Amino acid sequence: MAEIRPITCLRPDVEMAARIATGPHSEISKGEIREKILENPLSYSRIVHPKCLYGSVPDVYDRSADILDEWIGRGVFKEDTEKAFYIYRLTSWGHIQNGLVGLTPLDGIVSGSIHAHEKVRENKLADLMLHIDKCRAQVGGPVLMAVRSSSALHDWIEEQEKQLPLYHFVSENGVLNQIWRVDDPAAMEAVEKIMADAGDLYIADGHHRVMASAAICERNRRKNPSFTGKEPWNFLPCVCFSEDELKILPFARVVEGYRDRTLAELLALLSENFVIEACEYGAEPRRKGEFVLASCGKCFRMILKEELRPDDAQASLDVSVLQNLVLEPLFGIRDPKTDPRMEFIGGMKYKEQLLALCKADDMVGFLPYHTSMSELFAVADAGETMPPKSTWFEPKLCNGLFIYRLA
Repeated sequence: MAEIRPITCLRPDVEMAARIATGPHSEISKGEIREKILENPLSYSRIVHPKCLYGSVPDVYDRSADILDEWIGRGVFKEDTEKAFYIYRLTSWGHIQNGLVGLTPLDGIVSGSIHAHEKVRENKLADLMLHIDKCRAQVGGPVLMAVRSSSALHDWIEEQEKQLPLYHFVSENGVLNQIWRVDDPAAMEAVEKIMADAGDLYIADGHHRVMASAAICERNRRKNPSFTGKEPWNFLPCVCFSEDELKILPFARVVEGYRDRTLAELLALLSENFVIEACEYGAEPRRKGEFVLASCGKCFRMILKEELRPDDAQASLDVSVLQNLVLEPLFGIRDPKTDPRMEFIGGMKYKEQLLALCKADDMVGFLPYHTSMSELFAVADAGETMPPKSTWFEPKLCNGLFIYRLA
């Protein structure tokens, strides 16, 4: 059961929001993030990405905390002391999605009402916990959560959006951000009931933030055995979207070299498991079980032979099929996250970048069909994890709009 409660948070001054809000910067380098920070003194990346500005110095997260405190003092951020829900609408590339911002109890991690589908790295987890501890806040912003399709949630959001939004601006990543504040007691009670009826929560993006928050909660409970469960660190800020609102893009894979084969020899090997068809350069997969191979300025469709489709939720993912039937046996790529011969390409320009790279004779790219929300739910329900780079959610949530304080 999805338990969602209203939130109190720091949020930017309305007039400054467009300058403060930053994209997640998933597609750019640390140097480019640094340039953005230097160009814009109010960039929230000063707080959420301080290493890009100061390097990995011992007190780097103390500097984040100092900047946050300074901005609160200057009125850059203001604190809502009265609980409310927020509606967060994002519009990008013709796609619109509406989410509900609130808090969910971290007990859901233990009870199983919050589902994960990715593994977390211990070093990144420890680093994020330190960042949160120093700032005494969930500086990374609300976690992107999904629930199963809910017409009641759609209707409730549509009714609230009849009012003028509190925020309306285009952020640096070209996304139109609109936010409504909902503090009417009857409306808040209604959406809590709607969310309880919507079923469990599924982490779409932000696994490290969830697990870091859960670890901090567990640590604080050990230190404070008389905890009430109402302390701020017992909760996680999240933005909940109905599954049909979310848009998933695929990650392309590009491999360097054919391992002493010609393209024709590679296609012959692939034909053991796939039906191979030539197609126009720039084609995309049309359905699950279909891939596009790009190399030497040519494209080919790879259609998985139906009898080879696994039944297991994780193994049946197209990204798993690609890894298990192509990348490991034909290219020797056992660990796609660390192998230097392979590159992942995600984001809105994944196809453009893939095609540009694969005009060269020594590069071969693979574009799988995008993972669906139903596949994500199935993997999470089975207690399994997805392979690296299985989902790219677009548009991305902006940072710096809702900062949940833990103390």
